[in-house]
Formats: sequence, C-alpha cells, structure tokens
Amino acid sequence: MPQLDLAVFLETLPAPIGRLTRFDDGSTSFRYLTDALPHPLSLSLPLREEPFDDSVTRAFFANLLFENAQREQIMQRYGLDFGDVVGLLEHLGSDCPGSISCVPLGAGPAKMPGDLLSDYDALDEQELQRIMASLRDRRRLPDDARDPSPLAGVQGKVALAKLPDGRFAMPKRGLNVPTTHILKVPRPADMVTVDQEHILMGIMAQVQRHPVATTAILGEGPLRGLLITRFDRTVESTSVRRLHQEDFAQALGLGPHLKYERNGVGERRFSAAAIRRILAQTANPGQSRQAFLEVTLTNILLGNTDNHAKNHALLYEGSRPQFAPIYDVAPILLDDQVTHQLSFDIGKARIADEITTEDLATFITALGFPRVTPGQRKRLRELVIGVAAKIPEMSGPIRKRIGDAIAEQAHALAEALGLEMDIPERDAIIINRP
Repeated sequence: MPQLDLAVFLETLPAPIGRLTRFDDGSTSFRYLTDALPHPLSLSLPLREEPFDDSVTRAFFANLLFENAQREQIMQRYGLDFGDVVGLLEHLGSDCPGSISCVPLGAGPAKMPGDLLSDYDALDEQELQRIMASLRDRRRLPDDARDPSPLAGVQGKVALAKLPDGRFAMPKRGLNVPTTHILKVPRPADMVTVDQEHILMGIMAQVQRHPVATTAILGEGPLRGLLITRFDRTVESTSVRRLHQEDFAQALGLGPHLKYERNGVGERRFSAAAIRRILAQTANPGQSRQAFLEVTLTNILLGNTDNHAKNHALLYEGSRPQFAPIYDVAPILLDDQVTHQLSFDIGKARIADEITTEDLATFITALGFPRVTPGQRKRLRELVIGVAAKIPEMSGPIRKRIGDAIAEQAHALAEALGLEMDIPERDAIIINRP
C-alpha cells in the first residue's frame, strides 16, 4: 500500500492547516502545519508540533466518513478497504461535516462561503416534490439529480439551502458552498416519524434551556419530510458560511463503533466520566454540564434512548468550543426492533426503569457536579412535571404512542426523584432489554 498524503483545510483559510498521511503499512498520522489557527480540529487533536499517532488520527477522521451508498460506491470503484480511512477521504473528503475538508495535495481548499443570491439554483415546487418522492421510495435522489452534500444514515436525506425569498435551492454545479437545512424523508410505512420527531424536538425546546435545532414539516399527506435548520451554519445578510463542529466521539478520540458506552472498555468508552472531560473543556463548563444533564433527562423522558456520542456535538466559534444545540430527538422507545438500552449508563442503570435515586446522584457527580443540591433536584423534578404535562395532549394516531412512552419513562424518573405525582395511565410500552 503506497503512502498517501492529503491536505486538510478549514473553510475561509486559504492554506492547508494540516496533513493527513497513510503510510505504506496502512497506519495513519496527522500533523498540523501551523499553530496560527482560531481553534484546533478537535479536543482530541490539540495544537502541537508533533504528529498524532494512528489511534487518535484514525478515530477522528473515521468519524468524517458516513456509512452510506456513496461510500460503498467509492469502495467498490477503487477497490478500497473499509478501514482505509485516508484512501476513502481522498475521494470523499471534499465535503466532510462542518468546515473541514481533506483533499489531494495541491488541490486547494475544497470549501468556500456562499452567496444566497448568486451561488445556488432554486428548486421549483415540482422539482422539490420529485426529490422528496425519490427519497421516500428509493432512499436516494433521482438519478439525474446531483447530491450537494451526502449525509449519514439509512433514512432518505438531502441538504438544501433556503434562499431569502423562501425558496429552496442547491449549490450550483462546481461550487462547494454551504447548505442551510437538512430534509429527511422516511419510507411510506414510517411517515409518522416526521410528525413524531417534530413534536419531540418542540417539547425538548420548551422544557429545558439549551438551544434546540429548529424543525418544520414540509409537505403533507403521504409525502412529508422533516426540515431541520443546520446549527453549524451562520447566515449574515445573503452570505452563508460553515462553522466547525465535531461530535463527542471525535472529541474523545473514539471511533464510530464506540459511540455507545456498551461497546467500549476502560477509558475508551462513552461514559459519564468521559462526558465530564469534554464539558470541562468548553467555553462555559458549568453551563454545559447543567445543559447536558437537563438534555439527558429530557431525552429519557421522551423515549429517546439513542443519544449516543455522535448525536452530541461541539461547535467552534472561538478558541474553546461550545456544547452545540440539540439536533436529533427521536422516539426510539416506540421501535420494537432495537434495544432500548441507554446510550450511556446512569449510575449503574442501563435501562430507564432501573434508575434509582442513588443512580441519579452517581451520574450527576460523575458529570462534575460536587453533589446533588436541593435546587438541582427541584429543577429536575420540574423537567419531569413539564414533560408529563404533555401526556393529555397526546391522542390520535400520531401522538398517542408518544404519550405512552412519556408515561412509561416519567413513572421511573419520578420515583427516582422522590416525586409524588399523578401520571396518567397509558398502554404498556414493551421494553427491549439487553
């Protein structure tokens, strides 16, 4: 396997900030070319002169590769192995998440800011409907449509830009300018998830204080999509640019497989202690800890047990990152085909209904709080009360099962918090235990 070098860029910077290398033996390394940067690429890749070894390099850059159809096509076309991170990025690295790009040496920066008035082709209503129908029925764009920004996941998705006049658009051919929204369109049998995710995102935004990505429902009837405003973009007048972000797996130096605590061992796992290390390095550690705690309990209450390391992110707008807005809240408890084990343990508890008062206290102190204060306990009880108050609203074919899931989870957390409250009885939710 011959040595391969790629230049690593950040949007708006004209020169490469680092070099990514695959050596003859297949190992990888990354080194910075300058220390005159607004921020490092990652908490796991702090600014320094020495190159980083294979383990930490591979962990960060492997998380830039989505497991989607485009990756499979590149592997087959060029005969690349799944673990050849640098080889895959040679072909896929021009549009990595956030503001980073990885390109062949001498290629120049792959990404640039966009002008919403000149750099995008507007989609008329008919073309948007055609794209949505193809995503619903075929899990991909129409054959004659270009994909402006490939996205992760099995659900049909497309990245779009919203123009000042409200129309949606795609970057003009040959321009790697930012999109502003993500549109997710599920299969016909799963169309209800559009409404359910929109409802849960709204509740998350209402009951806790941390920012949540804005969502809207696009379309109606049998063809609907969830439109999500990207949190890693900034729009000023008609100019749009990317903000650098990384997920918690990258920040911890963990590969994609280790996004759940249950898949890791020792220090190499997504645990409360690991989360503490991340939050301690943010611009406002105390605020980040409280936000993460509230978001975690709200996710549990809403039945979202899939808040793994790649569903939390850091956003870089200065030298120290911020805990990014919440962007993926789904009613996993309603899916009887997956495990409902928590993404990370709460104390010793691996399932929500196992959480005890002691488990909550253990989790809270593991996040970095000195102890559980009366004020904090009061705030967590308010979250349970606030989410449970939504249960009477949850009726009808779309909302009813959400109410069932909330009731199931609220019973467990109310007991753990010593909260006596009348939670409406709902149909039982079947918990898939590990």
